Amino acid sequence: MKKFDRIKVSFLQLKGLTTIGFADIGSSAISAVFWFYMASTLGAKDYGQISYFLSIASIASSVSMTGASNTLMVYTAKNVKIQSAIYVISISAAIIASTVIFFLFQNFGISLYIIGSVIFGLASAEILGSKNYNSYSRFLVTQKILMVIFSIVLYYLIGIEGVIIGIALGYFPYIIRIYDGFKKSKIEFNTLKSKFGFLMNSFILNLSNAFSGSIDKIIIAPLLGFTLLGNYQLGIQVLAVLQILPNVAFKYMLPHEAGGNQNKRLKFLIIAIAIILTGCGILLSPLIIPILFTKYTNVVGVIQILSISLIPMSIIIAYQSKFLSMEKSNVILISAGIYLATQITLILILGKIYGVNGMAAAFVLATCAECIFYVFVNKFNRTF
Repeated sequence: MKKFDRIKVSFLQLKGLTTIGFADIGSSAISAVFWFYMASTLGAKDYGQISYFLSIASIASSVSMTGASNTLMVYTAKNVKIQSAIYVISISAAIIASTVIFFLFQNFGISLYIIGSVIFGLASAEILGSKNYNSYSRFLVTQKILMVIFSIVLYYLIGIEGVIIGIALGYFPYIIRIYDGFKKSKIEFNTLKSKFGFLMNSFILNLSNAFSGSIDKIIIAPLLGFTLLGNYQLGIQVLAVLQILPNVAFKYMLPHEAGGNQNKRLKFLIIAIAIILTGCGILLSPLIIPILFTKYTNVVGVIQILSISLIPMSIIIAYQSKFLSMEKSNVILISAGIYLATQITLILILGKIYGVNGMAAAFVLATCAECIFYVFVNKFNRTF
């Protein structure tokens, strides 16, 4: 009977992972085709400009989230009813942030994106924490399809601002899940008091991740211009496609590890796959990219350099899943700080010397620095 129970548990875990995998792979494929289409349609300069504005919006969205994403995933998995209180805080912050950003940039699309992104982040974190993978799959694919439809239609109607507005509108179907969350739990801020340390560490972590994912683009635009930023952003988009499997693994592993279940084999499998994908990125990009993107003259070298980061990124994801499930968000916070400090320093040094390839190298070296930190810290924890 025990053997049957183990088989049943393994089957359910595999089913959950497969559901997340298909949802993420399918939605990422839709997103990748969309962004590759926009890249070839817009050209490097306009593509770089959109990525610049989205980077600003992403940072504002992360500020508004106030650490809610990881907090919801961990404590929803532990059946702690904190959804409504977190929703109120994050949505209120998003409204304030979107108002401030509108007065600064006079761009309605960025403001709408901030609110939509927060709704998306809150709802998807709660769904994953609840291990409701079928709902996660439906909502995610719906969001991507709506994003494509709205963005392309609005682009041809009003120009590049329509792309940002379309992306924002694609997030709003998740508001249904937010409404359900309010019905399931009361707004009790006292519940958050004992979780305040974890929440604040998660907030700083999310903010650091947002800066690390966006600060390079914000620096590249004034330093090298929108055209080279467009080349760099296309390389980042290719990297995002290659990173689909590690991201799927993280979304699956965190709620399960928070519930006390580890999967070492999955972690090592993801790292092995990352090694293979790195080789593909280095060897295939010179053959494929010049055919598909004739307007982008510097992107092949960027992709080859960025591909190297897949291996340390996969190792980082495995460690993040472990430490977050143990509520040791301070470890994640320190690692994010190391990454951000390394990246900014190297961007300013290597970017001036080697241009966009230097920016890509800064990304890789900062990722390696973060990975080394995790390996060092893990020597004091033998459960990985």
